[in-house]
Amino acid sequence: MSNRDLTRLLHRIGRRGASLGFVGLLCLAIAASLAFPPAEQRAATGYTVLAAIAPLDVWALAWCATGALCLVQMFLRSDRIAFAAATALLLLYGLVYLISTFNGDNPRGWVGAAVWLAFGGWIALIATWPEAEAADRATGGAAVIVADADGLIQSWNPQAAKLFGWSTEEAVGRPLTILMPSRLRHQHVEGLARVRVTGASELAGRIIPLIGLRRDGSEFPIALTVNAWHSDDGIAYTGVIRPLRGGDAD
Repeated sequence: MSNRDLTRLLHRIGRRGASLGFVGLLCLAIAASLAFPPAEQRAATGYTVLAAIAPLDVWALAWCATGALCLVQMFLRSDRIAFAAATALLLLYGLVYLISTFNGDNPRGWVGAAVWLAFGGWIALIATWPEAEAADRATGGAAVIVADADGLIQSWNPQAAKLFGWSTEEAVGRPLTILMPSRLRHQHVEGLARVRVTGASELAGRIIPLIGLRRDGSEFPIALTVNAWHSDDGIAYTGVIRPLRGGDAD
């Protein structure tokens, strides 16, 4: 996989998806440890406590199903079910360990309980991050594009794909100039150069009427609101684009 392909994949998944992928792999690892434990490990206190509630194979199946769900929904726009399932299973595990501490079955179970409950709380916190659907609603269904200091597209929401005709995989990594007629591109390049020198954009926060260019070569009027901000990699831009009357993709 090339760096460009990896960049596209990471931007499509986002922070929520990446976190969900990590949780999914962890769930599968836990499932394997429960399904195929060595004989001496099966006799460990933690395993006997779990086996007293349900067979280890049942626990393994629950972790495996949760892990598979996380790995599938990490690529989807709505991932609430996966986050809810992972949080519930982690908290349940923590409660089992905590209860076993109080009833004397596992005197040091509070250590495992603290770890599992903290992990479950962390997953519940990540679940509060905005997902793709919420981001679309927050921008009123507008096209939202993020670009780096060189004007290369880094993020591309579904409405941008609908408006301009480029899919996320096709758009990420390409220059913003694909979205504008050739007669406007020189002005755009000069503007980026000025921002790199001054560190600020004169157009930030303003609604700018422009002409957009679809993939099929057709032009249409748009309203652009752009903001420049400083990231770890330098200046980045976020543009919110809405078609003006007569320019909707529908």
